[in-house]
Amino acid sequence: MSDAGTAEVDCRIGEWTFSPASNALRRGEERRRLEHRAARTLELLCRRRGDVVSQDEILAEVWNGRAISANSVPVVLKDIRKALGDDAREPRFIETVAKRGYRLLPEVATAQPQASETPTLSRARPQRRILLPATVLAAVLILAAMAFWAISRSGPAATPLIVKAAEDATGTPRYRPLARACDELVMASAQRMRGVQVFRGGENRPGAVTLRTRLILWNGAPMVMMSAQDANGAVLWTGMTSGVESRIPPEIGRAMQGLEAKLGTQAGGAAAGARG
Repeated sequence: MSDAGTAEVDCRIGEWTFSPASNALRRGEERRRLEHRAARTLELLCRRRGDVVSQDEILAEVWNGRAISANSVPVVLKDIRKALGDDAREPRFIETVAKRGYRLLPEVATAQPQASETPTLSRARPQRRILLPATVLAAVLILAAMAFWAISRSGPAATPLIVKAAEDATGTPRYRPLARACDELVMASAQRMRGVQVFRGGENRPGAVTLRTRLILWNGAPMVMMSAQDANGAVLWTGMTSGVESRIPPEIGRAMQGLEAKLGTQAGGAAAGARG
């Protein structure tokens, strides 16, 4: 969708209809109002539907370019996703594009059956037209299954990584949005890691590594502390931010790269031991 859209144009998002004029989402009789900045951000994504909108563009239009906390945009996006019932890990509506920004996914059009242009054709012809795609699809599925089996046989299995919800240990309500933003940042970073299979929450899985995140106050400044433990509770890795709030997002990203390297080293060592 181009920038030519106006605030009066409603936007269809799945089963929801967003009305920029009233800052509201509607679904049948249900109505959900969005906070002003959340509504303006969603309006911008609707106007640019299908395009990646950078965080700088959101700041320039919604916050008028004012300097704000680095987690403000992720917090607003989380509020929008919550209102839509969307999931950042498996997005149906709003996609996070790593290091680029956010994108409102295009609506999926439902294909309409078309009337036959040659009604005098015999019944055998349509049957052959249907049979050929089904045969091709079956062959593709078989090849895909064989490729998956070959990959799983040739490489080490992905390490299960259970990401616990970030804990706000500051005891200060003003840092709750920051804790939520840290939770999203850690989860997004985990999903970009190679060699791991990410799970959310408290479900135990054999051989899983558990990642915990805490937001604390150190000398009056917020600091993020992270630790990864193996299935036996032994600490494999720790990471923390410097205590400067504006540096939290990039420092979480660098810390998670360290965890990825640590898990990759362990996986390589385990594979070498198995071959020996």
